[in-house]
Amino acid sequence: PRAGMLWPWARTGPPPPPPREVRLFEQVFTSPAEYVLRGLKNASLSLTMGVFLGAAATSGAACGIFVFFLANETVIRRMRRNVLTLVTTARDAVLQTREGQALSRAVIAGVDNVLADSNEQQNLRTLVTSGRKAVCIGKNYLDHISELSQLGPEWNVEAEAEPVIFLKPTTSYAWPGEPLVLPRSRGHVTVKHGVQHELELAVIIGKRVKGERDHQAAMQAIAGYVLAIDVTERDEQTAAKLKGMPWCVSKGYDSFLPLSEPFKLKEGEDWRSLHMWLRVNGELRQACDAGTMINSVPSLICYISSIMTLEPGDLVVTGTPAGVSRLHAGDRITAGIDGYCEMQVDVVQEPH
Repeated sequence: PRAGMLWPWARTGPPPPPPREVRLFEQVFTSPAEYVLRGLKNASLSLTMGVFLGAAATSGAACGIFVFFLANETVIRRMRRNVLTLVTTARDAVLQTREGQALSRAVIAGVDNVLADSNEQQNLRTLVTSGRKAVCIGKNYLDHISELSQLGPEWNVEAEAEPVIFLKPTTSYAWPGEPLVLPRSRGHVTVKHGVQHELELAVIIGKRVKGERDHQAAMQAIAGYVLAIDVTERDEQTAAKLKGMPWCVSKGYDSFLPLSEPFKLKEGEDWRSLHMWLRVNGELRQACDAGTMINSVPSLICYISSIMTLEPGDLVVTGTPAGVSRLHAGDRITAGIDGYCEMQVDVVQEPH
């Protein structure tokens, strides 16, 4: 009985194996460390196989891309050769025709003209930069004399035979892209009219002129032209006039002579036919033909050269027509000469 109680299988045979779920449960809970170790081994094997297969696939893809690139590079070279051959053949066929030859000459001439104009403009600008002075003319348009007559002193054109001249320093030049800077008030005059614009045609002197009397020879001394805006602190100028003092202070601030890109006249065109205009914030303020000035360009060159030598790069700024007006910080000036140039100048205030 005892043996039968202790070893019941000896009497009835070995018991049947437990189900799979039971065996798995027993493995996890009776020996968890061994089960985890076995899982890690399986995972490591799977990872190793994955890396090997992935590397093989990547290498294959790289090889495929390399072969594809080589094949397409060959195709691209062949296409390029074919296109060049086609373009060359078409070009030669077009150039054999009269129209094609005319077109070719026109294109070449156009390119040459653009390059020549660019070089010419740069040469003139370099010439102006090397100049020593700007000789400016006052009271050279009748309508401008009339509009400033109320400021005094009285001016009689018939009684004054000689032009009014004054100088501006080259530090007052402001080339395209540079702003007009309104100076801080110096406090010694009452501000009533403020800073004003004066549209003017300026002549670029190309060679030394001294004591010239012949107008034709004076014109031959001109290297080119530039549009200028003679900026004036009007209240300071008026105070100086009433005291019989020069105008240098009111005219000489930095940036008080904005300039356009320089140019030469087209063949056969006369300076007197140049039409100038100036707008402030889109509103037309000044406009005139240069030929309406009192003292002509050649007469001014002759007169100035009788007093001081004009040197290459010097400017002769020939005076302004009516329409001068006050400028404020934030204004935008646009000005031009029809068919030749256009400029834009932003007005800013000097910081305090």
